[in-house]
Amino acid sequence: MKLIMSIIVLLFCSSIAFGQTVTHGDVSLSKHEDIKKHFTDKVCDQILTDTFTICYDNERKSPIAVYTEVRADTVNMINIEKRPSFYTDSRLDPSVATHTKDYTSTGYDRGHLGASDASHDWSDKSLKATYSMANIVPQTKRANRYKFVSLEKLEREMAVKHGVLEMLTLVFFNDRPKKIGKSGLHVPSAFAKVFTAKNHRECFFVWNTDEYDSKVGKNPYTYKSDCNQVLAFWGTQVGFAEGWTDDDTKEITALLEKFISTSSGDHSKKGIAQALLNSLK
Repeated sequence: MKLIMSIIVLLFCSSIAFGQTVTHGDVSLSKHEDIKKHFTDKVCDQILTDTFTICYDNERKSPIAVYTEVRADTVNMINIEKRPSFYTDSRLDPSVATHTKDYTSTGYDRGHLGASDASHDWSDKSLKATYSMANIVPQTKRANRYKFVSLEKLEREMAVKHGVLEMLTLVFFNDRPKKIGKSGLHVPSAFAKVFTAKNHRECFFVWNTDEYDSKVGKNPYTYKSDCNQVLAFWGTQVGFAEGWTDDDTKEITALLEKFISTSSGDHSKKGIAQALLNSLK
């Protein structure tokens, strides 16, 4: 036990030697104003601070920015293998909170956004916090399991190299985002990660698609992007809305059938609905 504690103390001291401020995931303690500006009452409907900080958007039913701190001393601590279950965040009003069932049969992964489980599995509390649905976004399989995994691995490597790494993860949407689940949460079009340490900053941008180059996709620097552009684009419409799909046809067909079978009164409206339904078949 004494040996373990000595190692932890040495690692902690080495991280301080790099000259970084330890924020413990509280963005208000960061010295970087261009990070903190993403977490204000004007930008966020609610700011949730635990072992990391979330900027939550009620209309999108989604986090739109997450701030985390990854440190060398915690990266090299114990690795908790058993993963907790996803849970609805009780800090949010039920009308804007999302649920794990919102993702069922949608084709999207429950993707950890800014706080990944592998970077926060140094205590039961820190690990469980990452499974709050307020830290989860709809991601395509390859965005979640390939693109994000490579960037999350890099963040841990950079934390070891620099002692302390401040992480800002940003969410982007197009002008007509797809909505999924009973909650109607919005599906992002893209994501960005901003790595900040003493005298060091680099940014990465990934599309929330399954487009993936197996030859270079595992290299996180495939996704490196200009930091000025990444920070400037946040809050604007990024990407293009998805075209009409078979799922859209099924959804509108079901709604028209429901209207025809359950509504009463105006027969002319039922006739219009039936005509629309016939045109879709």
